[in-house]
Amino acid sequence: MNITGDNEKFLVALFESTGGDPGAQVSMYEVGAGIGLEHTEAGRMAEELMGFGLVEVRTLSGGIGISGEGIESVKRLGGASGTGDGDGDGYRLGGEMIIPETGIQEVEQLTIRLKSCAGGLGLAFAPLAELVADLRTIDAQLASARPKTSIVRECFRSIADVLQDTGSLDELANVRRIVGEN
Repeated sequence: MNITGDNEKFLVALFESTGGDPGAQVSMYEVGAGIGLEHTEAGRMAEELMGFGLVEVRTLSGGIGISGEGIESVKRLGGASGTGDGDGDGYRLGGEMIIPETGIQEVEQLTIRLKSCAGGLGLAFAPLAELVADLRTIDAQLASARPKTSIVRECFRSIADVLQDTGSLDELANVRRIVGEN
């Protein structure tokens, strides 16, 4: 499969518009408009991604959804931040002992994004090692049948401390949002 940069942008925008929910439906034209595409170009882009099996037609009037393979592709691209448009409306770790399925997906998406940007943060060895250890601990929790909210929350708090001095304001805001510390 060979998707272009524009197709990647469209797929990530679709993922964010649907919240990564394969059952959600949005307008292909609104997704395209969100990344600066004209009506016809948005339609062409959606059709190309349908050909790859990443996007599914929901209505004949332009309603589309992201397929399971599309979600996996976005995760591989590292474009899944789990925070949508960054307005703070995404999942937050709550008081429950075990992270619910929707929360697991959001946590996974955020850790993927953090992993993809970790090398470019300019961290010294010790803070980078701390970041990697925290991300590995989160991964271990997500592999558990009962991922513990408190452990994941503390790892994200530690990650926020590391990110504080990096100038990575988007990543810091995403981490603070998921732990409920905006």
